[in-house]
Amino acid sequence: MARRRIQRCDLLSILVRSFFVQSSWNFQGLLGLGFCYCALPIACRLAKNDHEREKFFQRHIQFFNSHPYFSSWCLGAVARLEEDSLQKQWSDQRPIELFKDRLVGPLGLIGDELFWNGLKPASAALGVAVALFFGVVAIPVYLVFYNIPHLYVRIKGLLMGYEKGFDIVSDISVRRFQKWFLLARRMGLFLTGFFLAAALFRSTQSSFANTAAFIGSIPIALILLRRQKSILIAALLATGVAFLIGLANLAVGN
Repeated sequence: MARRRIQRCDLLSILVRSFFVQSSWNFQGLLGLGFCYCALPIACRLAKNDHEREKFFQRHIQFFNSHPYFSSWCLGAVARLEEDSLQKQWSDQRPIELFKDRLVGPLGLIGDELFWNGLKPASAALGVAVALFFGVVAIPVYLVFYNIPHLYVRIKGLLMGYEKGFDIVSDISVRRFQKWFLLARRMGLFLTGFFLAAALFRSTQSSFANTAAFIGSIPIALILLRRQKSILIAALLATGVAFLIGLANLAVGN
């Protein structure tokens, strides 16, 4: 078995750079330039001269897109493939480009479903609920609850991608992540319910006006969401209804 050229320090550098993969986002290449920036340690380790570095940049500065947290899965695999192509003297690196193109859809879908539609709303609900009773303590609670899975996905994906190369495709399957999607949704529903219960309890402790405003805004938001309207519109209208009910109660009180 050939001795590996990519070192742990290179993988660590790729991991750190992956946090900035969106910093050069653009409409033409999306994450392409950011991906190339993250892959620079690979070129520095493997390329022997300026010509090889130029070819490397041409391969990896092209269009690429994925969920930012899952970009490390592709970066790890690309590090392995670039290393294999050098050691086995591949005559054509086109398979590496095709491999990246194949991962665009699954990495984006899995990340969006797992984080944007699951963990982020759940973390936000938990943070707001904690903030109602403990104030600024909610900030570290939110950051820890959200970032432990986030960091795990980045690190595990990079290491697994480098270990498996092409074979990482079998691990990036929407079907294999279904149980995690379901868990994230259930967690989101549970924590949203917890937040609503905490908000209702807190409002009943303050005044009848707050309670009425809170309860009155709930059906408006649920109806709009059921009709698949924008969450922003639902939130704004629910806030408006709560504001009007509050004003009415203040007017009655005066």
